[in-house]
Amino acid sequence: ASLFAAAVFASSAAPAPDSSRGGAAPVPVYAILSLIGDRLDIIVRRTQTGTHINNNLRDIVPIAEPVFDNSAVTAAAKAIARAQPKAELAAINTRSAALFDKQRSLFVDDKGVLMMPDAIRDAVRAQGATKLVLITKHRDDALFKFATGTRDGAGKLEGLGFYVDGTWETRSVDEVSGTYRIGQGFIAPYAYIGVTLADFPSGVIRGRKNMTASFMAGAGKAERDIGEPWNALSSADKVRLVNRLVEREVGAAMDELIAK
Repeated sequence: ASLFAAAVFASSAAPAPDSSRGGAAPVPVYAILSLIGDRLDIIVRRTQTGTHINNNLRDIVPIAEPVFDNSAVTAAAKAIARAQPKAELAAINTRSAALFDKQRSLFVDDKGVLMMPDAIRDAVRAQGATKLVLITKHRDDALFKFATGTRDGAGKLEGLGFYVDGTWETRSVDEVSGTYRIGQGFIAPYAYIGVTLADFPSGVIRGRKNMTASFMAGAGKAERDIGEPWNALSSADKVRLVNRLVEREVGAAMDELIAK
């Protein structure tokens, strides 16, 4: 867990709504809740001949601070502000383990209506919100695209983390010399997340966007041991790249959902 102690959230959270609207037309109030940043999963691919059983090795790094959730909330807020400059924004902050662990059963699409726990409904209502932006983990196949166009991966990924695959020979370009370095395997920071936009208090879902984003770094990028793909990225780069994926994907998803 000490790998990520240096990650610091530097942006301010979305401001709370201003209740003094006078007689003007109703101003949309967006409540934003992110439930993606309680942990980072480290998935190491392990192959087994003659079987399709997912026997990947998995390690979990708990994240106590809302580093990635703050980034997601800020990215959503910026996208909303671009599209609707007069909209008011409120971040719903929580580190409830139950909400992170059971989000797929607690937030359910029931025939186009978003069902949610009473505690969250009360928190959103307290902000005077007319819209809810919910950012959650998305579960999907591990799939990565190489420069050659080949796609490969094993098992399932969900939320945020790193996928480490030592089965492929990879080539990395040295940024200084321009030469290629051969390495065995790659590391891929990933963000498998979904963004839902719903009306409030009705819960009517206006749209949902699921993303399976990643960044691949070949083991040849490692300064010393190019046989260990985990070393292809520094600790700071690992955090930075996951954060960049969160910001990029949430921002793009909100742009698309609001445009609809």
